[in-house]
Amino acid sequence: MRLGLALAIGVLVATSLSTATANAADVFTVHMSVTGSDSADGLTPATAVKSLVRVQEVLRSSKPTTDVEVRIKQGTYVAPPMHDWRFYVPGHTISFMPVDYEYGEGEAGIAGRPVFRNLADKPSGFWLQPRLPRDQADPMYDGGDSGLRFYYLQVEYYSAGAVSMYGDSERDIADETYSPPMRKPGSKGLNGNTFFGMVFTHLGSKWAPCGADCYGWGAIVLTNSSGNRINNNHFVNIENHGNYGGHIHGLYVTHFSSSNTMNANRFSYINGDPVKIRDRSNFNTVESNTFTRTGRAGFYRDEFCDAACVQTNPGLERQCASYHNRFANNRLLSDYDGDNSSEAWTLQPPGLMNAGGAPCSIPAGDQRLRTAGNTTS
Repeated sequence: MRLGLALAIGVLVATSLSTATANAADVFTVHMSVTGSDSADGLTPATAVKSLVRVQEVLRSSKPTTDVEVRIKQGTYVAPPMHDWRFYVPGHTISFMPVDYEYGEGEAGIAGRPVFRNLADKPSGFWLQPRLPRDQADPMYDGGDSGLRFYYLQVEYYSAGAVSMYGDSERDIADETYSPPMRKPGSKGLNGNTFFGMVFTHLGSKWAPCGADCYGWGAIVLTNSSGNRINNNHFVNIENHGNYGGHIHGLYVTHFSSSNTMNANRFSYINGDPVKIRDRSNFNTVESNTFTRTGRAGFYRDEFCDAACVQTNPGLERQCASYHNRFANNRLLSDYDGDNSSEAWTLQPPGLMNAGGAPCSIPAGDQRLRTAGNTTS
C-alpha cells in the first residue's frame, strides 16, 4: 500500500501550535536541501546542507540559545539510520519541518512532505534516535525537556522504526538493591517532544530486510520519555517479516514514559499491536484514533516483565505495571488479519489491579487502564 503526498490528514490544531510562531529574530534557522552540500554552513537557503548529521554539526558549532528551526526543502533524502542526535537547547525547542510550513496551517499550506528514506542495503536501525549528551557538563546530561518537534515529514524503509526517544542511553538502569534487579530510570528522560502531521510508512524488517533474526520495534518508540504530544499522524505498513510481527508497533511507550497524549492518529497495516505500553508508563492518553488492519492480540497492549517473567528471561530487569492510562473514543475497524477476532485491549500479566508484586504498587482507587467510547464502526 503506497501512501501519496496527497493523503488527507484532518488538521487538529491546539493552542500550543497556533501560538507557537516566534519572532524571526528569536529563531536560529538551519536549511536543508537534497541539492545542498554538507560542506556548507546551512545558514541560508543558498548554503543549505543535506543531512541531519551536518545539521547537528552546525548547531554544535553555532551554540544557539534560542528556539531552532530546521527548514527542510521538499525532496527525498536518502539517509542511513542516525543514532547519535545529542544536541538540545534547554528551555527551547528544535523543530524539523518543511521549508514552507507555517505553524497551525496544516497540510494544505505546504507543497508536500520532505521524505527521509533508507535503502535496503543500508545499515539497520531507526531513522533518528535522540540520546542523552555524553558531556557531563552539558545541562541535558541527566535529561530533561529535549523539546524536539517534528511536523509534516515522511519517514520510510527503516528496519527498526522511525524515531526512538532514548532517555536511558548509556545510563545505569539496574537497581541492584533488589534480587533480581529492578529496572530504574537512567535519567530524567528526554521529554516534551512533538510529532504532528507526520507519515510513518513501510517500516520494519518486512520492508527493510536486515537479517533473519533482525526485526523492528515501532514507528515511534519512547523509552523514559514523557510529556510528548503525538497527534494527527499516519502509521501505515509498520510490519516485520516472518514470526516477528508481534515485536513491532505503531507506538511503543516503555520504561517510565508517562503523561503522553496520542490522539487523532490513523493506524493501518501493523502486524503487531499498534499501541503498546510497558513498565511504569502512567497517565498516558490514547484517544480518537482510527485502527484499520492492525493488531495481533489487541489494539492496545499493556505488558511488563514481573518476577515470573524474569525467571524465564534471565538478564532482564524486573518491571512493574503501568497505571492510570486511558484508551477511549477510538475506532477499532479491523485487526491485522481482517477478521476482527482481536480484543480491544489486552494486559499481560492479566489483572487491572495487578501491580506486579511488592515493591510495585498501584495507588488506591486506581487501575492499569480505563476505557470508554471505543467503537467498531
